[in-house]
Amino acid sequence: MNKNIRPADIQSREESATCPECGSSNLMVSREEYRFPYGKGAEAVELSATVEVEKCGDCGFSSMGPVAERACHDAICDHLGLMKPGQIKGLRDYYKLTQAEFSKITGLGEATLSRWERGIVIQNEAYDSYLYLLGLRGNLQSIHERRESDKLLLPTREKADRPQFRELEVSEDVLRRQDSFKLHQWELVR
Repeated sequence: MNKNIRPADIQSREESATCPECGSSNLMVSREEYRFPYGKGAEAVELSATVEVEKCGDCGFSSMGPVAERACHDAICDHLGLMKPGQIKGLRDYYKLTQAEFSKITGLGEATLSRWERGIVIQNEAYDSYLYLLGLRGNLQSIHERRESDKLLLPTREKADRPQFRELEVSEDVLRRQDSFKLHQWELVR
């Protein structure tokens, strides 16, 4: 972390929070650049985020809270080129829909949407593209109309055209052959 903290970056903690180490309420909050690894192996990169750090004026204990976690989550989304939790929630808020209403229209799971909006998990590229398309004019309305109408955009088969399955009677001979069935290895000719 950056140890060069300017006095303008420090403010007294006005809430009744206490230090988890010593119990003091003499906490100061500063904004610092935090660097962290993301990824594994050769794919690993170092990302950075500006985070709030709480430091106890009495014992020196410092910690980062949920605001810092959100900043790191946003940095990962930026790195991956994906929508941030606030943008996903903003999309839903733009349409003035609850999570349940948005989920019903889009087919997205309500719990999944909630996790994306709270930054608990990051959506994959396919879902991110779907969310992006939902933000384009008319797309959400088109999906809603499709779900509400009796007509599907894709042709459907009549019930009579659907394959019919029948139950087979299995003889003792079939069961015996089934038990002794073995695959044979074949040699590849090169």
